[in-house]
Amino acid sequence: MSIRYYRPQALDTIARMCVCENSESYTCTESKQAVPIEKIIENQYGLTIEYLYLTNDGRELGRMICADGYTTYFNKDDNEYAIMAVKSGTILIDASLLEQNANEGRLRFTLAHELAHWLIHKKLYENTCYSTFLDEIDNNENAIEWQANYLATSILMPAGKIKSSFHALRPVCNDYSDLISKMAKIFEVSKQAMELRLKSMSLI
Repeated sequence: MSIRYYRPQALDTIARMCVCENSESYTCTESKQAVPIEKIIENQYGLTIEYLYLTNDGRELGRMICADGYTTYFNKDDNEYAIMAVKSGTILIDASLLEQNANEGRLRFTLAHELAHWLIHKKLYENTCYSTFLDEIDNNENAIEWQANYLATSILMPAGKIKSSFHALRPVCNDYSDLISKMAKIFEVSKQAMELRLKSMSLI
């Protein structure tokens, strides 16, 4: 299994195309709302999102299915693992992310992460029975996951919008903690994710 290596600039371009050019409900210049990640996944790319428990301990939050076949899930009613048929283009999300007090930012990032796998890693899996969560058997795991994380970050926190929001809010915020909190709320991501994004862009 060979992997294509993307420069960060290339991943940023893919993110802009994903969010700005193809989504009718979100544009780079007009909207200040959080990126509508579920609409992009379902309406723009025609993928299906399904929520169920993937494991018995929450160690796996998302799984991108790139080929028709079968996969496992945890049946809480029977307290055991089971097998189900799956179709290519299905994103499986652990149902724990829908529970009360679940981290909304984590849910959105997981959705964006799995979409990223579909956008840049589909060809690695489309002719196999493997889904992306099995990357741990591959020597390229770290590169694959880094790419998916970077692209997911760029999709949820577009560079242009981050910069404009940062410069608009900085004069009215008490400190960087206040700024990070406000921006995290606008983009509907975790404070930690926002802080990392701002640091990677050398804004803080």
